[in-house]
Amino acid sequence: MSIWDLVLDMGIASLLLLLAKVIRVRVPFIQQMFIPVSMIAGLLGLLLGPYALDVLPWSESFTAYAGVLITVIFAAVGLATQFPGPREVLGRAGSLWAFNQTVTVGQWCVGLVVGVLMAATFWPELNAGFGLIMPAGFMGGHGTAVAIGESFRQLGWDDATTLALSSATFGIFAAIFLGMGLLNYGVQRGWLKGLPRFSEMDSELRCGLVKEDKRRVLAREGISSISVDVFAIHTAIVLVVTALAYLMSLSLSSLHDMVSVPKFACAFLIGCIVRVILQKVGAARFLDDGIFNHAAGASTDFLIVFGIASIQIAVLITYAVPMALLMVSGLIMCLFMVLVVAPRMLGAEWFEKGIFSWGWMTGTVAMGILLLRVADPEMKSKVLDDYAIAYVPGAVVDILMISLMPMLVLSGYGWQALVGMLAYIAVVQLLARFFRGSSTNAGSGVTSRS
Repeated sequence: MSIWDLVLDMGIASLLLLLAKVIRVRVPFIQQMFIPVSMIAGLLGLLLGPYALDVLPWSESFTAYAGVLITVIFAAVGLATQFPGPREVLGRAGSLWAFNQTVTVGQWCVGLVVGVLMAATFWPELNAGFGLIMPAGFMGGHGTAVAIGESFRQLGWDDATTLALSSATFGIFAAIFLGMGLLNYGVQRGWLKGLPRFSEMDSELRCGLVKEDKRRVLAREGISSISVDVFAIHTAIVLVVTALAYLMSLSLSSLHDMVSVPKFACAFLIGCIVRVILQKVGAARFLDDGIFNHAAGASTDFLIVFGIASIQIAVLITYAVPMALLMVSGLIMCLFMVLVVAPRMLGAEWFEKGIFSWGWMTGTVAMGILLLRVADPEMKSKVLDDYAIAYVPGAVVDILMISLMPMLVLSGYGWQALVGMLAYIAVVQLLARFFRGSSTNAGSGVTSRS
């Protein structure tokens, strides 16, 4: 592979993104579906790529970019992560944290059990980790799908990435279509006062274009361009962390044949450490977390393009029936969490919190924000503020699950992992009782909306 193959592949992905953005702006039907631009671009790449019409001149290495980009994403996320204090987490967003943890770990439990049952009854040839494909795609979208697919690939299961990316793509459609259905159901039940018509929504929701009076400054320039461009410094830090993560992963994975340490996990850890060092030496005040977040966001968009475009349709067809059953089981679990568990755990404004959670538990946080903005256009519920506080401690558990579950399951410790996850959920539920006792109980939230 030459350097120009890389340039060509990035150019193709960029062209697909630009074309997809034009489609999103110009086609009302696509706007009403709220499909992200990167997903439209990825589907175009899949249709025109080597596994379908074979029109685009991708290089032979284009399927490997997603694995690199997920490491870049976690490096940037680690650099931008500010850990809240325990008192802030427990006092402000304790119930939402408990609900999120129950959903997250619960998805891994359901996926693991359903996968084992399908292998024991109808498809004995299924990989032991097949059930983990559902939470990999649902819980974290295409980024998590690539991460866990890479972990399985290193452990000898090459089909995992295609299946996980397909799960993530299905999850985003479910987040949008079933999410809008849940919103209308909430109106009928009196949990929500009303939904704005599509024509009444602002252009940012419909087209993805921000009006001049709502535009924000991209970055605070703490570094003068006389010496070096501010984006160059932030990019340099992200790439250094990414390179160190690669070296750390190689070193740790070489310690034992059964040890496979994901690069993305190393990137998040090193990113957090570098952030602390920068704060200690006083350099952090010259940097901007917003730039790191944009680096993660831009990398995610390109990851989705490359990820979806690299889905091997033949592999997906081979697993069509068990995949369909696995996806249905995941949707049933998520619906149960929103309609049954959320009213009992989230207290006041439980529906707004639940519909936001539906978005991220099936698709991505961006899907959750989209649904929340439809349900609560003026953002009176403060759900995003609470989620931001609860996210960081929850993210640590997410990364541990993504990093360890493939290795544990393929090493024969699946049932031990299941017992450990159920014990963790039990502890979280005990903490949730404490949270409910120190705030408005969930029952009053249900009553106020019935």
